[in-house]
Amino acid sequence: MKRMFYCLLLLAWCVGGQSLVYGENIKVLVTPDHEDWKYITGDSVRFIVNISGDVAKEYSVSYEIGPERMTPIVKESFQSSHSNFVIRGGTMHSPGFLRCTVTVSIDEKSYSETATAAFEPEQIKPTVKCPRDFKKFWTETLREARKVPLDTHFTKIDEKCIDTYDVYQVDYLNMEYKNRSYGILTVPKKEGKFPAIIRFPGAGVHPSGGNMFMASKDVITLDLYIHPFSMLWERNFYDNLKSSPYIDYKFWGVDDRESYYFKRVITGCVKAVDLICELDKFDGENLASWGSSQGGALSIITTSLDTRIKMLVALCPAMCDHTGYLKGRAGGWPHFFAPENRSLYEKKEVIKTLSYYDVVNFARQISVPGFYSWGYNDETTPPTSFYSAYNVIKAPKQVYVIPEGKHRIYTEQTNKTYQWILDSFGSN
Repeated sequence: MKRMFYCLLLLAWCVGGQSLVYGENIKVLVTPDHEDWKYITGDSVRFIVNISGDVAKEYSVSYEIGPERMTPIVKESFQSSHSNFVIRGGTMHSPGFLRCTVTVSIDEKSYSETATAAFEPEQIKPTVKCPRDFKKFWTETLREARKVPLDTHFTKIDEKCIDTYDVYQVDYLNMEYKNRSYGILTVPKKEGKFPAIIRFPGAGVHPSGGNMFMASKDVITLDLYIHPFSMLWERNFYDNLKSSPYIDYKFWGVDDRESYYFKRVITGCVKAVDLICELDKFDGENLASWGSSQGGALSIITTSLDTRIKMLVALCPAMCDHTGYLKGRAGGWPHFFAPENRSLYEKKEVIKTLSYYDVVNFARQISVPGFYSWGYNDETTPPTSFYSAYNVIKAPKQVYVIPEGKHRIYTEQTNKTYQWILDSFGSN
């Protein structure tokens, strides 16, 4: 692989000539030297390290630099007693993300932090290829799934209902009889027609409790659960799932596009749109999708497959550009071809299957406005992977970046995305 960057010189200096005092409350902060964390390929980046708290005596510093989630190209260590220093990280010669992880060790305790510099991320191109029959496969898959009637059941959850809205568990038939999908539905009590939002779940086996914030705004909400279990059972049931082989659902059946677990997940997501559109109180027009991580992936996927969704939100979407690892760079969650999984999944049939489920290939079909948000320090859904999908979207799009953001949902993301949806409802 072409050498992507070079490491120069480590500089350390004492701020104001003042040593720190030894103690417990240590914080390590690492930031690139550009305020927006963005660089042009060929530019050099310096990672600025600040150590706050009670330190005083000499401590150990180690650091690694390399493309995100790939084997570090630079690994160095040194001793210091200073509160600030700079690591010169070099550059990248093609679009991508350069990550520096710093670990400070003091009296057998270690404190680590990471910063990730973005090199022309809007120029990142996907590695995954789109199958010639991609659209045909999904058109036929959905046609077959819709031959099975919804047969929707509503179970009122009295303890969650309030004066302004009712709350139900809904379940409906998915792609075959006896195969049901589940969600938590809120419906305004007052008379009228209302917009709706479907919220898709992040990875895991625990169900959501419902979207009460948007419910309070006179919006019909549906929080989906992708697994074929009621959402109303005792918590220990889902805890047991988490410690069972079921937690590996994201890998099941990946040798064939017909048997991959996400086939029933995706058909269940699209049939959730059918469910919303059958509600008497839905206004028939204003329908949004929202999701983070796995949910961000499902938001893009479902929106691309159903034109009744008029706007989408995707935060740090997973399942993007799986084959990145096979081209020497980070790929998307769940990391089929990362070093720890590559020996199991680097097979022609797996690569073929994943091309039908890769978010990049759905993103190419997006035709409605979208709001996208993420952070550069995300280690679960690497920025290289989700920019591969974001960059192929031709529809109107707005992005909100929290450069230091990791793999979590931040309050400002939730506020901005929900307000964007509410404003979009008002403009339709």
